[in-house]
Amino acid sequence: MKLSFWCFAIALGLYACSREEPAVGQPKAQSQTRVDETRQAEKAADAGKPLSDASLTQIVRSALESESSLDARKIDVENRNGDIQLHGSVESNEQREKAGRIVGAVGGVRNVQNDLTIDDSAATGSTVPGKKQ
Repeated sequence: MKLSFWCFAIALGLYACSREEPAVGQPKAQSQTRVDETRQAEKAADAGKPLSDASLTQIVRSALESESSLDARKIDVENRNGDIQLHGSVESNEQREKAGRIVGAVGGVRNVQNDLTIDDSAATGSTVPGKKQ
């Protein structure tokens, strides 16, 4: 009985994780197109075909966007032959490290140069440097 419950729980969790929701403010059709492009690129990578820089960059962006604790709109991704460079800002060092780990786990990424900066004003809610609200 316990084994059946755990199998069901794992299957339900995998199903929930595989669902794609459109990003805020993004039309469903556009979001679905991006999902389809990402899946095609991932299939090519699984088949051992080399990915174009554009395809790998799209996969990396999608991976960052899938992490709800990161604001991927503030992260720029540069890719040269699988060498990924991240630019932009995040709210904490933990988010910076998480972004690097996420990108490093993407298939086809050879190296990650994490140049993300910590935006202290975003974490504290202050809009004027040196002045607290």
